[in-house]
Amino acid sequence: MRCSLAALLASSLSLAAILPATAADYYEASRQPAAVGISALVPSCEDPRVIAQVEDQFEYGAPRMIPADLAIVEFSELYEKSYQPLGGYKEIERRYCQGTALISTGERRTVYYVVEYPMGFAGVSWRAEGCVLGLDDWKVYGANCESLRRF
Repeated sequence: MRCSLAALLASSLSLAAILPATAADYYEASRQPAAVGISALVPSCEDPRVIAQVEDQFEYGAPRMIPADLAIVEFSELYEKSYQPLGGYKEIERRYCQGTALISTGERRTVYYVVEYPMGFAGVSWRAEGCVLGLDDWKVYGANCESLRRF
């Protein structure tokens, strides 16, 4: 019995020496998109249609709210912060996203946006709404875009 236990311990130690060790990277793991099932009705954060809606909303609202002709030139570092599927008491599916926007002034600002279903025209499709941090003077989305930040 003692001999077989020693052999089992020796074989497990030799197997552990052969396999490579992997370290946990908690910072990068927190920035990875959440695993989402195939049944999601809202597009991903990186979907060009979503980005186009956020950009159009900003370019329509910025000249009317801020006395400046601003536009979003480029989006980068887009990732999902939270996903809330339909079901239970939740009647609206939501995907909360974050990224960086290059503004036409040359500044890089954080942008928060949410993709929701069924919040499109007449409740038929999805809709995306965004908030560029520091450019929401009227606090439409709360202080510092709080209602779109999500965790």
